[in-house]
Parts: sequence; structure tokens; C-alpha cells
Amino acid sequence: MKRNLYTELMAAVVVMTTVGLTWGQVAGAIVTDEGKELKGEIRFKAREKAYAIKTGNMEVEWPANRVQEFNISRPKEMDAAEQQIFGGNPAAAIPTLEKIVTVYTMLKWDEEATRLLASAYLRSGDTEKALRACDSIIKTKPEAAYLGVMAPIYWEALIKANRTTKVEDLLLKAIKEGDREASAFALIRRGDIVLAAGENADNAKKALRDGYLRVTLLYGECKAALPEALYKSAKCFDRLGQTGRSDAARSQLKSEFPNSEWARKP
Repeated sequence: MKRNLYTELMAAVVVMTTVGLTWGQVAGAIVTDEGKELKGEIRFKAREKAYAIKTGNMEVEWPANRVQEFNISRPKEMDAAEQQIFGGNPAAAIPTLEKIVTVYTMLKWDEEATRLLASAYLRSGDTEKALRACDSIIKTKPEAAYLGVMAPIYWEALIKANRTTKVEDLLLKAIKEGDREASAFALIRRGDIVLAAGENADNAKKALRDGYLRVTLLYGECKAALPEALYKSAKCFDRLGQTGRSDAARSQLKSEFPNSEWARKP
């Protein structure tokens, strides 16, 4: 029998008051498993594993496992923060991103904001803070460690922290359970692990064979991963003295992805 949505909403009313709660600035809507759109100020309640939606003086809760999708705009501050990170001033982006991560917990943009925050920490030389930022998401969403937009930067931080065994397990999981993009980034991190053991000719060959070159040849549709794979392929070809192949990879990178951070690297 179809559930009575109105009855459930009324049963979910937690409070009708104007005092006692501190709300974030996340305005938007959730779409329930029955196609109902609930609009208002939204926050995630970790203990209850539910979303609280406040409209006027009324607050309702809705179970997280019964949310189909979110209609929440991307925080406009993220664009400026991203420009700061990849423009060479990552420290300046950290306070803004820390706030966004807190306010948008489990609200669509938290993983992307954490990806940027972890990137800012790594580029500021603080690997442990990068790991802690990612772990705060993984605590409530374990699959974020091997799937989604945050996973590749988490793997990068693990490699820099010399936690090789853990990252290798996550890469295998990403390849087994993830989509093509997850597999592409997993292969890139495999190459990174090889080079982390020593940037010599033998390791450059192995990193190309087992990681970067495989992505450039077999994952051409994965536009998010391809710029990094092309850049790192070019660097490996440099180490091997294969100037022609290095130039070809750089040429492809700059022609197809001129606005990527990898195209701006030397």
C-alpha cells in the first residue's frame, strides 16, 4: 500500500519554534523517494541519519535513506577558492573551504568542497590535515574513500603519507566497484605509487605501463582524469629521454585541456 506522505510529514515534525536552533545557510530542496520536493533551509543530522528541513517556524526530519536527490546550488565561493588553489595561493582558500565543508555536510557539495580543501592542504604542505579533512567525510560516507570526486585526492594524500598498503586496497576496490572514471584515477595513483618508490628510469617505465599511459590510451572518454595522465606521461617520457613522445603528450594536453591546472604546469 502506498504510504501517506502527509501523515509521515506530520509525524516527522520535530519542533515548531523560533528559538534554540542554529542553522547553516543552505537553502534548497530535497526530493523524497515518493517524488515530493521539501524546500527550506537544510542540514544533516548525523546521529539521526536524517535531514532536517526548516520552513518558517516549522522543522521536519526526513530519513537520509529516503532522499532521492538534492536541488541545492553550488556554493559560489568555491569558484574563487579553486582559483586561489591552482593559482598558487592555496592557503588563502582554506578558511572559505573549511566553512563550506562544515555547512554543507552531506548536502551534495561536501565531497567536492573537501576535495578542494584537501588539495589546498596538500599544496600548503600539510598532508595530515588533508587526510583528516577527507576522513571527516568518510566517517559518514565510507564509499567516498574509493568512489566519487574526493577519492583521488584522498589517495594522493595517503601516498604522500606513505600509507601504501591502505591506498592499494582502495585502488583495487575502486577498479572493482567503480565506474570508468574511478578506474582511470585509480590507475593514475598506481603510477604515483611506483614513482614514490624512486623516480628512476625503471620506475618511469612501470608507472607508464601500469598507470599513466594506460589511461591516455584506453580511457580517452574520461576527461576529468586525462589531463593528469597526459602530464604525468610526459614527465615519465622526459625521464626516459623520449622527447618526441613527451612533446606529443604535452601538445595533446595543451590543445585539448588548455584551462586545466596540468596544462599550466612546466
